[in-house]
Amino acid sequence: MLYGILADIHANLEAALVVKNFLQQMGVEKILVLGDTVGYGVNPIECIELFESNGTTFIKGNHEEALLTGKYTGFNTEARISMNWTKKNVPERYLQKISSWKETMEMDDFVICHGGLNDPLYFYTNTRTKAKKMFDEFQFNYCFVGHTHFPMAFSLKKEETLPAIIAEEADGRIRLVISTEKRFILNVGSVGQPRDGNPEACCAIYDTKSRIFELHRIPYPVEVTSKKIIDAGLPSSLAARISRGL
Repeated sequence: MLYGILADIHANLEAALVVKNFLQQMGVEKILVLGDTVGYGVNPIECIELFESNGTTFIKGNHEEALLTGKYTGFNTEARISMNWTKKNVPERYLQKISSWKETMEMDDFVICHGGLNDPLYFYTNTRTKAKKMFDEFQFNYCFVGHTHFPMAFSLKKEETLPAIIAEEADGRIRLVISTEKRFILNVGSVGQPRDGNPEACCAIYDTKSRIFELHRIPYPVEVTSKKIIDAGLPSSLAARISRGL
């Protein structure tokens, strides 16, 4: 099976479109979206519909949880403003769809969630110590996550006390073979709001046959998305940060 795995679209339709087209060109058979399809951007409905038409599996993220509950746990001012805008612009029928999304799922020989298995919606798997906590507390071979907007992977052998970090290359990409001798946590970065200094959209492809995991970066018209954010009356800082990838 050839999986396309992505996270944190954040209602960025322009980034979502180029990612979907790329995955189709690569022959991806199944797409998994690891949460935060909504929030920050101005096209939440369009982004859901874009991937929903392909039988995509959606996982709930903390922004979906905030949309459903009105509880803005950990949200800064800009995130709260954008979520209030989102609540006004997402019809009830989409809320019903989102409420059916699970927080974790097992697929083949791996598991998926938004943040981390310790706390699927809110856990930041962004340090060796946090990754070790997840490895210690849960039994899994490989886990794909998002939430940090920063692509990174952790691997752990049985004899190791702390996981090894597998960082992205200078061009923002990662390529590795998922060895059966190790366990892995793989963060697929963000489609619509990368924060690693590279504004290009992130998406990953995992081939269960070859066991090759590849993280790709794809340029998109950031200026179009930025203008939409400003025209909608949302904070200009949200438009600026996607231009810088921060």
